[in-house]
Amino acid sequence: MFDERDLGRGIFAVANRGVFVKAAAALAVVGVASLLMLAPFGGTGKPQAACLPLAPGQADNPMPNGPLRATQIGWAKMIDEVAVQRGLPGRATLIALMTALVESNLQNLTYGDADSVGLFQQRPGAGWGDALKITSDPVYSIKAFFGGKDEPEPPGLVDIDGWPSMALGDAAQRVQVSAFPERYATREGEARQIAAQAGIDLTRTGNPYAGRAGTAPTGDIEGVDQDNDCDGGDLISGKPVNGVWPPEEQSVTDPTGTGGMVTPRTAAWVAQARQNLGTLSMSCWDAHLWNPTSDHPRGKACDVMVGTDARKSSPARARGDQIANWAVKTAGQTGVRYVIWYGKIWSARRGTWIPYNGGGVYSPTDATGGHYDHVHVSLY
Repeated sequence: MFDERDLGRGIFAVANRGVFVKAAAALAVVGVASLLMLAPFGGTGKPQAACLPLAPGQADNPMPNGPLRATQIGWAKMIDEVAVQRGLPGRATLIALMTALVESNLQNLTYGDADSVGLFQQRPGAGWGDALKITSDPVYSIKAFFGGKDEPEPPGLVDIDGWPSMALGDAAQRVQVSAFPERYATREGEARQIAAQAGIDLTRTGNPYAGRAGTAPTGDIEGVDQDNDCDGGDLISGKPVNGVWPPEEQSVTDPTGTGGMVTPRTAAWVAQARQNLGTLSMSCWDAHLWNPTSDHPRGKACDVMVGTDARKSSPARARGDQIANWAVKTAGQTGVRYVIWYGKIWSARRGTWIPYNGGGVYSPTDATGGHYDHVHVSLY
């Protein structure tokens, strides 16, 4: 498993990884010049690959020059091209990107744990194919991850019943069978950033079982969330968040452009949300004349829109879950008091999600009243 991001760690981290001998052997073969040539493929905390699977620029491999992110974007485009050609939805591309980020930092590695190699660290010993085939033909490796009738023995994504309705990280784990299943979900934000930079449409619809051998399961329709019972879906709960948050005055012009005033804490939350979640359709201050108890006119709340009723859109549901989960996970640092999303409310005092009843003001079955089309975040 590979999870580090520091491009500068290089070979000095290998001693802690138990692969110093491997690094020394590689250097002895290829020499310093080759190591320098391969430097852009670093950043995993392991030694650089002894050689590229193919020569630079050959057979559609991304050019091995420039910063790591440029190389990652090249691989992301290749992964999405395979998904598009297969007719798979954008959600399949997102899961593949999250997986490759965890496994190889989105690079085509010729080494790994045990006999693992390639973008997805596929193991020849587990039936994924010949190591040289996996690394020298990355399209084969990508097709193998997506699965189907013409791919290696281990089941790929399309071979897993119900994967479109699973949590993204859970779907990745079903393919990879990793000893660290919790890692995949942590790379979703980075995967979305890379996809945006690569011009990939993660909201693209498609046949989630395209290329699968046999009959696809019924009732799993792309673009429609099958889980409409408001059970919290992929939301994380955590635990109660304790902290001291002194009252603040509305002294900052609302950064979301409403023309109102918000507290410094709210403005800081907006800045951090934009930094960590990318482009957001968001509004904070509002007079809310129909609900004088709201935190909006106090400059202590923001609504983050997901574009549509998430009960009818898997991408909207996934985006809302991402926003809500980030708000919950960072509540101890940002001062989030409660979050309302998808018919549920989470509070820092309680630390868990419970059904949202509308507070006597809103209809919990309505798309807006039940917060199915936006995530509400209130701060102390």
